[in-house]
Amino acid sequence: MTQRSEADVRVRSGVARERPETDSRTMSASTDAVDESLKTRTMDEAPVGITIADATKPDMPLVYANAAFERITGYAPEYAVGRNCRFLQGEATRAKPVAQMRAAIEDGQATTVVLRNYRKNGELFWNEVTIAPLYDETGEVAYYVGFQQDVTRRKRAEQAAADRAERIERERTAQKHLLERLDGIVAEVTDAVTQSQSRSDLQREAVQAIGEVYAGAWFGAYDPAIEAVEPDEVVGETDVPQGSRFVVGDVAAMGGGDGDVSDGGESRNPVERAVAGALAERHVRIESLDGDTEAALTSVAAVPLHYGEATYGVVCVYVRNDGFDDHERAILAALGRTLATGINAHETQRTLQTQETVELRLALGDHPLAGFATDLQSQLQYAGSVGDKDRPTMLFEVAEPTAQLDGEAVHGAAAERDDIEVDTVLAETTCGPVIELTVTDPTLQELLTAHSGELRAAVIEPGIARVTVEVGREALAQSLAAAAMERFESAEVISYCRRETRDDTSQGFVAELESELTDRQHAAFLRAYTAGYFEWPHDTSGEEIAESMGVCRSTFHQHLRAAQRKVAAALFD
Repeated sequence: MTQRSEADVRVRSGVARERPETDSRTMSASTDAVDESLKTRTMDEAPVGITIADATKPDMPLVYANAAFERITGYAPEYAVGRNCRFLQGEATRAKPVAQMRAAIEDGQATTVVLRNYRKNGELFWNEVTIAPLYDETGEVAYYVGFQQDVTRRKRAEQAAADRAERIERERTAQKHLLERLDGIVAEVTDAVTQSQSRSDLQREAVQAIGEVYAGAWFGAYDPAIEAVEPDEVVGETDVPQGSRFVVGDVAAMGGGDGDVSDGGESRNPVERAVAGALAERHVRIESLDGDTEAALTSVAAVPLHYGEATYGVVCVYVRNDGFDDHERAILAALGRTLATGINAHETQRTLQTQETVELRLALGDHPLAGFATDLQSQLQYAGSVGDKDRPTMLFEVAEPTAQLDGEAVHGAAAERDDIEVDTVLAETTCGPVIELTVTDPTLQELLTAHSGELRAAVIEPGIARVTVEVGREALAQSLAAAAMERFESAEVISYCRRETRDDTSQGFVAELESELTDRQHAAFLRAYTAGYFEWPHDTSGEEIAESMGVCRSTFHQHLRAAQRKVAAALFD
């Protein structure tokens, strides 16, 4: 081990400087009994790195390093001996554990630290180092033995666990922030949907609720005539100038850019891309803003308002120093669906009650009823719909039927089709049978529901169905016409006109009266009138109508008399 003999070196724990003389004699005897070559081989082949530094020389150079030290560090013993072990240190080595070792050496103490060391090839690794003093026969520290162990795997596992814990904490904090941000907003928008008196009130109250939680928000109605969105109901801070208009078709927007908004062309600013993308994709679209100051807006989320085929507009939401995560995107999407449902309900009421409507007449060559009229070789005229069964049904009067057109023939024609189901045929022995049926293809009804349209009349001839619908707002009528042209291959717009006033006796009065009738009362009254029950002699008997309703004759008469009383009260009271 150098010039001192093994007998001169004592390994001590703690700081004791003297040992009892009997211990010294026992140690000396034990040491003499151990074969010198066995001790050397044990140290050389130990699975951990072992080094010995001379504490009596300046800078404590190493005097021994084993093979494991070379495997761990890459440095051969020939290189290590004669140098202080600090050659393993580098830029990433922290001062605190180094200072802890220095203090232990100054106090003659043992210690264990974990260092960031570097291998010979420059690779960083975690080195768990334990040092302990070796004393000579005078009680002075003669050497320091060091044990090195590569604990990089352990440290990486600990770091991964710490990173995971930190990530979980960040997510928890983000979720807490999200809940704080959205606390009450869903309830407020829902309340606005259920309690608002008009569409404008609903839009204002909903945007107010959203804008108070975020940095700002605005609502923009979609105008299908010019394929554009115009911001309105602005709350809080936004980056939209007054009078802005966002064109969301294939035409460049606001300033002549030539990008295609349907794919978010780069020629558009972030808000334009968000609005156009949201309406085209029917999903919430998020774009980063060019905020270069701490107080600047950083992101915008465009929430599309769609109900079925109808597009009502978009709500744009802004945040500062933040973004939108997936959970927030889902909540905003749900709010958009809720708001669109509320708008659709207001538009439906507007269609029923307003004195300003748009009447749209469509010719549909590929509608199931057109094919059914071809099979019957007759004209069908819409008489109304009833909802007293498990599904809505429609009543059609047959105009100028052929002699062979009776109930059996009607049921037989329907049996050959999978898109028409006939419930019953009334007054089949008279000159004009009444057919109660269901169209299993919901396309037309879905379009009407989505655009808040009402079916007012329908004349079905062999090969073509001509329908008349009313919509309470021109933008929705335009959207309905476009959707019908897309969904039906042979659709054609026959006429399109605005009606400034509504005939209160024929439509407004009827709408109000129908709201007073129950489904059973309305169904009994409509079937009786359509099937000629009020004619004398009766075209249809009470038993036939009761059978079509699935009730007994006395129950039919109860519903019919109740409906008649309400009609009389509406007329005379």
